[in-house]
Amino acid sequence: MTKADIVNYIMEKKKVNAAKKDVSNIVSRVFEIISEELINGEDNHKIQISGFGTFIVKKRAPKVGRNPRTKEEKLIPERFGISFKVGKKLHRELNGN
Repeated sequence: MTKADIVNYIMEKKKVNAAKKDVSNIVSRVFEIISEELINGEDNHKIQISGFGTFIVKKRAPKVGRNPRTKEEKLIPERFGISFKVGKKLHRELNGN
């Protein structure tokens, strides 16, 4: 599902009385806020959305990687990645409980 799909879903299924451009701007802004909070957030770089899940920024340790073609080893420096932990409600719905 893309941002455009989300905008179309809101416009068609939820019958919002707003211009499509306004809905698109709101959806884009929500994703911008989430991104900004993960990058610059004070709350341990964590976004928790009730009933959905939690996005967490985690530090990845440096490791040795290998080019599968040449077998050359290369040090991959430490970096940050984003992890997602599914919420209880969504987890139950996914598993039919």
